[in-house]
Amino acid sequence: MPRADLRRSIRIVLGGARFTRRGIGFVVLGAVAVIAGYAVSMPILLYVGCFCIALPVVALLFVRTRESTLNVSRQFSFPVVEAGSTTAVTLRVDNRSRRATSPVRWRDALPWRPWVTESGWLPRLSVKTSVASARSSAQLSYSLTPTKRGVFEVGPLVVEATDPCDLAWGAWNVGSVTSLVVTPRVARLATTALIAQSGDGEARVIQRRSAGDDDDAMTREYRRGDAMRRVHWKASARHGSLMVRQEEQHSYPEARIIVDTRIDGYPDASRATVLHAIGGDTVSPSHSARFEWVVAMLASAAVQLRREGFLVQIIETGQSQLTDAAVLHRRSSAEQALLTRLAALAPIETAADWWAEPSSRSFSRGPVIALMANPEPETVDFLVSQSTSNVLAVAFVVEPTSGFGDRERFGSAKRQPLAVELRDAGWKVISVQSFDDVSDVWNLFVTESRLIRERH
Repeated sequence: MPRADLRRSIRIVLGGARFTRRGIGFVVLGAVAVIAGYAVSMPILLYVGCFCIALPVVALLFVRTRESTLNVSRQFSFPVVEAGSTTAVTLRVDNRSRRATSPVRWRDALPWRPWVTESGWLPRLSVKTSVASARSSAQLSYSLTPTKRGVFEVGPLVVEATDPCDLAWGAWNVGSVTSLVVTPRVARLATTALIAQSGDGEARVIQRRSAGDDDDAMTREYRRGDAMRRVHWKASARHGSLMVRQEEQHSYPEARIIVDTRIDGYPDASRATVLHAIGGDTVSPSHSARFEWVVAMLASAAVQLRREGFLVQIIETGQSQLTDAAVLHRRSSAEQALLTRLAALAPIETAADWWAEPSSRSFSRGPVIALMANPEPETVDFLVSQSTSNVLAVAFVVEPTSGFGDRERFGSAKRQPLAVELRDAGWKVISVQSFDDVSDVWNLFVTESRLIRERH
């Protein structure tokens, strides 16, 4: 973006009024005429100079007083959008003042470069009356394609105006901001060779019973107060009395994803940006390429495993930011809840509640995935303590892109390299770079799953 356009975007967002180049020329010309008039004692030059100075000043006051009372409402066609997808933005502008407005240019402020949208014309808005033909409102629209995840504030609407002689320019903000949730992009991943085994057999069931989403229909005798829609007529005919469906919950297999969300585990993270993101209303990306790769893999892997029949449990090494969305159920609505929470996920300093005794946590049998960059000793000890002898355990380690590597491992005592520690504990370690494609890296996990399937 050219430097001149950047300065103009900043001026538009900040608002205000100032002279144009033509207005500055008039002021300079007027000052020269006044000085010359005094020097040669010519009153006509004094009159001309004062007129040249007064004209842009009047134009500046004219622009400053043109600010109208406008009411702006903003809507997104998709208030929650995936990174790389497009959402349509619709603005409704109403004139609430007692005088009509003149046509002006408008832009909408953006939270990313180039900071404002392309300009457009806001038509003349009349005073709001009961006459049907009077146009007191206008509808504006444009499209947005966010490239990064986060919770962003779009707006306010910026209105620009100039005087008829183009001597002064002014811009002012109208309305408030509207939040746009941008979820991480979910990559299409290959199907693993894992078979989700439940307590009642394979959980990879396509047809569902009529009792509900995750439950089989059992029967019991009819009791007073039971709804008639729950009557099982075939069972009633077989038993000679009314029988109703009784739901019995399945025990579904579990897949675990352990994600390192501690800020000390990401040397490339901007600490100041992250602290602002957690404490403020706007949550922006962490500016850590390695953490962004972790979030992208987390979103894609969790969705893929859920669709393969697993109940996915996400374990954060930092204080839980996903809360109830950390358990991804088989219902499709759980996917959207998780992705919405992942939009605001950021590396933090606060440790998880179980940090003091990580080895006390026990999990059911199932595949486990770990996502990290340069984890702390406590995180490594937690991973080492996990029982991985009978399950597929794969750790994705995002290596630094620079040739200098990470800083010295945490702690004063010399520790083994991370990959060695994890492999000794039974983990399969896959080293990746932040620019690696998530789908390509996932294929390595699929290969490991096939090897496990062949062994069993």
